[in-house]
Amino acid sequence: MSRPLLYPLLAWLALLSAPASASVPPVVDAQWLKSNQGQSELVVLDIQSPNDYQRFHIPGAVNAPYERWRTQPPKPGSKAARANASGLTSMLPPVERLEAMLSELGVSNDDALVIVATGRGASDLAAAARVFWTLKVLGHEQASVLDGGLVGYADSGAPLARGRETRPATAYRADLQPELAPDAQAVRAALAAQTPLVDARSEGEFVGIYTGDAAERPGTIPGARHLPHDWVSDGGSAKLRSPGALKALFEARGIVTDGEQIHFCHSGNRAALTWFAAYAVLGNEEALLYDGSMMEWARDDNLPISAEIELCDAC
Repeated sequence: MSRPLLYPLLAWLALLSAPASASVPPVVDAQWLKSNQGQSELVVLDIQSPNDYQRFHIPGAVNAPYERWRTQPPKPGSKAARANASGLTSMLPPVERLEAMLSELGVSNDDALVIVATGRGASDLAAAARVFWTLKVLGHEQASVLDGGLVGYADSGAPLARGRETRPATAYRADLQPELAPDAQAVRAALAAQTPLVDARSEGEFVGIYTGDAAERPGTIPGARHLPHDWVSDGGSAKLRSPGALKALFEARGIVTDGEQIHFCHSGNRAALTWFAAYAVLGNEEALLYDGSMMEWARDDNLPISAEIELCDAC
């Protein structure tokens, strides 16, 4: 073999043999996952419910149900319920709880993690994006979302597994990045500084026709731009639009694709998808996700709110 052909071939072979954790893109497809399965530092995190996971999952995947990535409502009348004066749920759990979960799952700090939702639509894709955000808050460098989820993987003709799978426990330790999880006061300061805000809820919520909770005032944060989360997905599916289409979509809604911006919705789930599009796909590392979102903001009368449509139920 001549030397001009030898060097490109060797480079190509080196690329194929490189460990998955060396460079993991934020979005991977079924073909990428099938090609990289078996790498010792690649862990597939299935975020389905335990029952759904045991029914069907990607071979080798461990089960990290989505509900474990967010705080859950305490039982009425319990000590926890009395202590939760704010009434907020679905928030980022305590770091210690997340460390314990990842340790139990056998995840190491250097592992490349692929997050897999069921893939039934944009909401499933948003859940995977929310887990991706949580991992970034924990300081985990190598994380990806499986485009299309488990449904897309199965549609590619790949076999699925049943039952439960485990890995040896580890001692996961977070390198917390609190700046990625602004609270209400940080958002208020950003609003005063005219930082762009992105509301990922439905149009009805955005204009003030209805709210996510009876305790919330209708409307949005003043000056926010509106980008419904399901617009980011391809036709409302569990697959993302292309980078070019996402850039055009952001620009069409008057949202910059670089610089500081804060994404929010009702409880930080839907907005995780618009944030993911900005942060992971379009490469804007200054994009942030407001965890408390309108669930927190709209309950506080000291925080400004605006409604395009004001309805009078007593009229």
